[in-house]
Amino acid sequence: MNQIYRIKTVAIQTLVLMICIVALELLIPIKSQAATSYNQSVKSGIENFPAAYQSTLNNLKSIHPNWNFEAYYTGISWNDLINQETSVHTRNTVHNSSDSSWKCSCGKVVSGYACASKSIIEYYIDPRNFLNEIDIFQFLEISYNANVHTLEGIKSTVKGTFLENNVTFTRNGKTETMPYAQIILDAAKQSNMSPYSITTKIIQEVGSKGSNSVTGTYPGYEGYYNFFNYGAYDTGNAIVNALIYAKDKGWDNPYTSIVEGAKLLANSYTNAGQNTAYFYKWDVVGTSILKAGNSQTVSSQNLFAHQYMTNIQDPASQAKRLYNTYAQNALLDKPLNFVIPIYDAEGETNKLPSAIDPNNPNAYYVNDSDGVNVRSEPSTSASKIASIAKDTIVLVKERKCKQADGYSWDKVELSSGVVGYIASEFLSPCNNQTANGGSANEEKVIGTYLVTDDLRLRNAPSTSGVKLATIPKGERIDVLQKDVANDGTNIWYKVGYKGTIGYVSSMYLSEVKTNNNTSTSKGDVNGDGQITATDYVLIKNYIMNPTNIDTQKGDVNGDGQITATDYVLIKKHIMYGNAL
Repeated sequence: MNQIYRIKTVAIQTLVLMICIVALELLIPIKSQAATSYNQSVKSGIENFPAAYQSTLNNLKSIHPNWNFEAYYTGISWNDLINQETSVHTRNTVHNSSDSSWKCSCGKVVSGYACASKSIIEYYIDPRNFLNEIDIFQFLEISYNANVHTLEGIKSTVKGTFLENNVTFTRNGKTETMPYAQIILDAAKQSNMSPYSITTKIIQEVGSKGSNSVTGTYPGYEGYYNFFNYGAYDTGNAIVNALIYAKDKGWDNPYTSIVEGAKLLANSYTNAGQNTAYFYKWDVVGTSILKAGNSQTVSSQNLFAHQYMTNIQDPASQAKRLYNTYAQNALLDKPLNFVIPIYDAEGETNKLPSAIDPNNPNAYYVNDSDGVNVRSEPSTSASKIASIAKDTIVLVKERKCKQADGYSWDKVELSSGVVGYIASEFLSPCNNQTANGGSANEEKVIGTYLVTDDLRLRNAPSTSGVKLATIPKGERIDVLQKDVANDGTNIWYKVGYKGTIGYVSSMYLSEVKTNNNTSTSKGDVNGDGQITATDYVLIKNYIMNPTNIDTQKGDVNGDGQITATDYVLIKKHIMYGNAL
């Protein structure tokens, strides 16, 4: 009997020991995946941003005095952020036609979108890459503001799309006819979301002409509408998935679909803390809107996964549409609030990756914030064979090979091997400029010179340097640095010419002087010796109501008239150091 008791006791002890071991094994991974807490706070004003942000934001503030900038300190370290964003394949995607360096080595592709590489994620998630007048709109706070958002403004934003039309529908047993613009305004009021953001979302989801998810006539799902493509998963038929979702929600007319869809969007994202286009994509904030001066603690378990889209370029795309909307409605000078995330230990600004070596003397990058189209021939009417983003690097096979449609054209090769044409003014050499615009040493213009004979602009201070352009006799160029090199025959100057920085021999240059013997420069409209936001405002005011200004200096591009192109050039000079 005692023997049996001892056997049972040993068996029980063994069982208990085994249970403890299993429990310990289960606890180990739980401990290693313990949630991290982040202390988050918002501070208003440029002075509360890290130094790396302040110069660019001050430039924007000088152009738009009514803009306000809030620093959202996420409490998330840069390494932790990137580890989280790369831990799940296809959480972040790019077009499958993108540069090979943009795509993850896992090779996963879903509905034409490839899993994004770590380096391209680092570029698009880094706020410092998007602090220009257009891209910054991805940080615009997108709540409804009755003083800014009007019916007339909405009508302007939807012009040229299917949303500019009236629509007839039956709701609550009553037939109504209403402009889409009015429905969008009602949706904005009820959701507390900007109607411009609502419009942007609809067009991005269903296109400017609409799709089968908003016709109400799709076979098997007649009478149902989904303007935001909720539930339109990549697997299976996306339209069917979206309309199944709409039918389940009872969205049986355009009004209900837009208003209820906007409310769902706002409650799920905007009113739940993700109140900018950037935060819609990058889930790095808490679940409530954090106002300036307040703070909160957020668990990592509540971050990173709640994203409206996988496409990492979507916030920048929305920014361009939002900027154009505000510009077209004369709202750029209204009080606008931008909420910009800050990460701990951010390190150096992350550059756009490329399969092309930027040290190649023929490597150029796209300097326009809107990106560019690559054409099959050197003409704006030629077919578009590719669209590439700002900072994308290409190889220039032939610089300024043809003049057409008011542009000089470069023959280029993309990293994919595609060969086409890009307008020369939208490309700058990598070896003379930083990847994000502006000269590498941030040189200032020290003088304007007249070209006395046709002159070659080269990529190095030597006659063996690659010719970037021919500068015709009579042109004016900005000198950034004198006496860069002396080869016994030529003394070389570093100069800027139509957005391209290079080197020229000084023997065919003559300094332009004013009466007081100081150098003058295009763009210095008020003649104070420097180009600032004051000059930009003077030209802008002149366009709206011609006044007495120095029109020679105001005609920055030398086309004989003062237009919006001139003040845009001045803005780019102020923001990025681009030569005028």
